[in-house]
Amino acid sequence: MVSRRQFVLSSLLVAAGARAQELARAGWRGNGIAPEAWWLHASMIRCAQDVTFADAVKMLDRMSDVGADSILLPDLEPTAKQPYAERFGTEEELDALLREMSARRMHLLLHMPLQRAISNAGEVRFWMSRGVAGIDLGTLGSGDMDAVRQLRASLDHYPGHRILLARTAGQEAQAVASGSRRRGSASSDPITLHILSPQDTESGVRHTGAVNAVEIAAMPVSDEKAESAAATLPAAVPYVRSLFPLLLASGAPILDSHLLTSDLGRESVQQVLAFRNTHAVVRDGSVVVLATAQPSLRAWILRAKGARGSLLLAANDGTTPATLHLTAALASNGFRNVYLRPLMRSDHGMGAVNVEMGTLPPGAAIVAEILH
Repeated sequence: MVSRRQFVLSSLLVAAGARAQELARAGWRGNGIAPEAWWLHASMIRCAQDVTFADAVKMLDRMSDVGADSILLPDLEPTAKQPYAERFGTEEELDALLREMSARRMHLLLHMPLQRAISNAGEVRFWMSRGVAGIDLGTLGSGDMDAVRQLRASLDHYPGHRILLARTAGQEAQAVASGSRRRGSASSDPITLHILSPQDTESGVRHTGAVNAVEIAAMPVSDEKAESAAATLPAAVPYVRSLFPLLLASGAPILDSHLLTSDLGRESVQQVLAFRNTHAVVRDGSVVVLATAQPSLRAWILRAKGARGSLLLAANDGTTPATLHLTAALASNGFRNVYLRPLMRSDHGMGAVNVEMGTLPPGAAIVAEILH
């Protein structure tokens, strides 16, 4: 039985959806979402729960600075009166956000739990008619796939590519991700982007058959004074450690909005994304996780066909200096008598690095070319 609250909300959503259809004229995402698979090359900014529609508008210039083209809003917590809580802003502010994003060819997505999306068709209709380009369903299991297929079928009635994002946990991850749905593919599981955690990416987890996105949280800089000094060097990227998953994963990045609030964070994102998009080994190479002698030292090889142009990523996640001692690990992967030429680093060091005796300060990280 439908409760009075559900009936009132459904009626309001239908009325709001009809108005949204009227507003879906040229320039609105309601009829302008690109027919191509824009999500394969998207860079998304995930907003915190306390964001407002007005805050999101102010964020657009900073997004353009780093090449991000999509905003992922939190759960907007619909009420009996309207499809979003009052604290997020007014309808006029929502309209302003949609218009400004449309003018910049950006996409708006939002979080909506699967069960609510299935049981409240009016809410989904409202946001799809307003031109929302996708829904983050949160964490799912293999038992949720029938419900997601139902939702996918509903979204397919709207023009353009409307996507579904999801993350999976534990042993179900491979089962769900292996059937992730690409537009036009024969796959039966309708998740367009499977969200990987940085921990998954850094441990070398690969979800065969999935179209992945990697989610990056904002991390504090370890030593503000040292990092500010390092930022004056050409290769200095203070936040490079927290952005390593962007270099290790091939999927679309989902970045915490707090990464864009400081100049250092914004510059770091800009440099790493540019490096990721232009360096052939990062784009097309394979990833090898290296065994290290110290638990606090993490290291990876990004390797192209053959050894030429390969990169080493190394990070000291501990509280004391770490010596690399990577000679044996590199030799086992075919790299002998080599040294490292840093391309990006978070500390103020300069010059070539010895693969055996080189050291990284606490919290420091480097991206280096492996040279003979």
